[in-house]
Amino acid sequence: MAGLPGDKIDWLWKQVEKARKESNNEAVRESLERLLADSSIKDTSDEDLAVLNMSQLDIDEGRSRDAALRLSGFKWHGVPGPAGLLLVSDVYLKLEWFEQAREALEDYLKLIPEDLDARRKLGLVHLMLNNAEAAPRIRLATSRREKHRIPATLTYLAILEAKRGRIEESLHLLLQAKELAPFDEKIEHTLLRIESLRVSLKRKALHQEDLPIEDLVAGMVSGMLELHGYSRAKSRQALDVWNRFCSMVTPQGRKPAIWAAALEYAVTKYGPHFTQKQLADEYGVSTSQLGEHYHALAEALDLDSLITSDLLGEIEKEGSCLSRQVRREEMAEVIATIAGRLDEFDGPGEVCSWVFDRIEPLNENERREIEDFLSYLWKRK
Repeated sequence: MAGLPGDKIDWLWKQVEKARKESNNEAVRESLERLLADSSIKDTSDEDLAVLNMSQLDIDEGRSRDAALRLSGFKWHGVPGPAGLLLVSDVYLKLEWFEQAREALEDYLKLIPEDLDARRKLGLVHLMLNNAEAAPRIRLATSRREKHRIPATLTYLAILEAKRGRIEESLHLLLQAKELAPFDEKIEHTLLRIESLRVSLKRKALHQEDLPIEDLVAGMVSGMLELHGYSRAKSRQALDVWNRFCSMVTPQGRKPAIWAAALEYAVTKYGPHFTQKQLADEYGVSTSQLGEHYHALAEALDLDSLITSDLLGEIEKEGSCLSRQVRREEMAEVIATIAGRLDEFDGPGEVCSWVFDRIEPLNENERREIEDFLSYLWKRK
């Protein structure tokens, strides 16, 4: 009978592996929960691995907060093996706990020094920690061993070059990586990010005046409200509130996403809604920025009454800035429509073409801003 608990634990681990091969996350979670509930693995390496596997599953399913809470006081029971160290380093990387990831990878490489993939990860960690001397040294050592033929290393080299401001060299390395792995989504994503950075730097070099952001905010908030499951009536309400605000105040700042996030919060806060923190994450802005811009809206407008009134009729009677408001409405309508039809397209390029066929950008800078936002919508679909 003494051997039965161990047999049960072995069987549960086999169930975890079986469910993972079948891509059955629900069964993986159930088996891991049964492992963690078994008192016989308390304070053992089995408990460590179960905690790490559960945390990894949480992250893969978008429950990073649960994983972070689970690992907040994590400590090894005994001496971890290479597999455990590699697993915990991957989990820490996904949580962006770079210092912990560095320690785990260094311990792992003491045991398995020939693992070049782990060395790439360690170099990336040093990059994220701004360890300017360690990152290039690891980069060069790894690339020499691989003779510049591993796409992941070339991508890593490209990130380092971009961080040093050498954008054209970065793009050259990424194109080499893409030739070796043409269907690698990570390489494609990095290529888009570096290209976007190159365009942004060119914009700054031109010293052009900032574009008005009123039109972009209208399109952004309409598209995001569509993605968040609200009706077109709610998009219309947001657009009406925004038109009234712009007739009274010239919006300040350079990031239309902050105003869009604040506007969505303003028109949804009294019904089913996201919190300020959730909306900030959705729009890629900070909670404090969202709060500041929401207060600017609230100070200029009586939001409590405006979100229940017919603002469009009032604005049309006033006749102020009508042509500009018509354009905002057109842009909002087009972007809201495309947000609900992204699955019909093969890529962000087709989405942009569809939008530009229906509303022509006023200039190249506005075109770039719209392209950036449509790419963001595509990634979140």
